[in-house]
Amino acid sequence: MTTLEIQRRLKAHGFDPGPLDGRSGPRTETALRVFQGARGLVVDGVVGPKTRAALAAEAADAFHTPSPTLDARSERNLVGVHPDLARVVRRAAALAGVAFAVTEGARTLARQRKLVAAGASQTLRSRHIPGGGANVAHAVDLAAKVGGAIRWDWPLYERLAAAMKQAAQDEAVPIEWGGDWPSFRDGPHFQLPWARYPG
Repeated sequence: MTTLEIQRRLKAHGFDPGPLDGRSGPRTETALRVFQGARGLVVDGVVGPKTRAALAAEAADAFHTPSPTLDARSERNLVGVHPDLARVVRRAAALAGVAFAVTEGARTLARQRKLVAAGASQTLRSRHIPGGGANVAHAVDLAAKVGGAIRWDWPLYERLAAAMKQAAQDEAVPIEWGGDWPSFRDGPHFQLPWARYPG
């Protein structure tokens, strides 16, 4: 399988390898690694037999078909979210190996209090609560979708995180994933870091 064919197949599966130029560069390798992670393969950037077979397969099953654009509800939920984070989410929608929806962006302090009381959050100092000079939210919650239905299976959120991290790198925007936290791992949660985005 030539590099150009690999690039074309990555693109067909919804993973952006950069220009289709037949040259193996960092974007193509990153796209290949994200593809491998999304398919549950060994993430080594090498097109071995299993990766080749996955690339050659049709990219039409509901589990792996990416969401090229966000639905109307997701776009509404991005209103009031910092533009840098909103840009990363939209970029991830074009990269993700699993469809997703934005379930929450900006939220009120009253709602945050209810979430803490219910045990769904551990802090009143949430990045979802608008703040900073622009008075915007600095966090989003995403929900993976399979066949149009929301799913909470942890592997889906690892795949979603891979796409969000790639999108953040592409957009030069630092992000933090709740799934990386040592305690109270929060797979759906992505936020801008306090150090770079105070508020």
